[in-house]
Amino acid sequence: MIRDEPIDIVLGLPGPLPAGERVLWHGKPERAALLRYLFRWRLLAAYFAVFALLPMLATAQAGASAAQVIFSPLLLLPIALPIAGLVAVSAWALARTTVYVVTDRRVILQVGVAFTRTVNIPLDLIADVSARERARGMDLALTLRGTDKIAWLALWPHARTLRFAQPVPMLRGLPVDSPAGAILVDAIMHAAPGLRHSPARAGKAPVAID
Repeated sequence: MIRDEPIDIVLGLPGPLPAGERVLWHGKPERAALLRYLFRWRLLAAYFAVFALLPMLATAQAGASAAQVIFSPLLLLPIALPIAGLVAVSAWALARTTVYVVTDRRVILQVGVAFTRTVNIPLDLIADVSARERARGMDLALTLRGTDKIAWLALWPHARTLRFAQPVPMLRGLPVDSPAGAILVDAIMHAAPGLRHSPARAGKAPVAID
């Protein structure tokens, strides 16, 4: 990587940052964390494991041999393998194409596999930052203040599930030891000290740019 390239080119952002704006942190989600917690890889595997019992029971009740009973779950492979492959590829593509950026003015989500979109969230619109730490990854949820919200579909899957009316942007699948949460909270406090209990400012709505 060429070190003297502009930061927007290095991060794949759609344009240069405004003069004076500094990048404090940037990162990507971990593929393994997305597989496990977003796409529920273990739950999917458990589902197919239980589902595999059905052909075994059917062949056993039909009086088949022990070998036929044991190998009967192979009938599910034409269904299970494409689904498992699609989930694995989706997690890989999501991790590869997503960039999270924290500057001293905003949070930038560069997201989208087929169509890239940029979501800008001014720091003074973030009312709360909550972290959910797990064994293989960490999620950061950004609760927004005011009535202006980002459309859930513009954020998904970088949003809390089923929170359609009040979408909550999320930085998903970060490494457990990521400093993103602490850096973001510190940036919010420096950008607008005391704003945590203030009303949202006009003209500062989150913006999704296609």
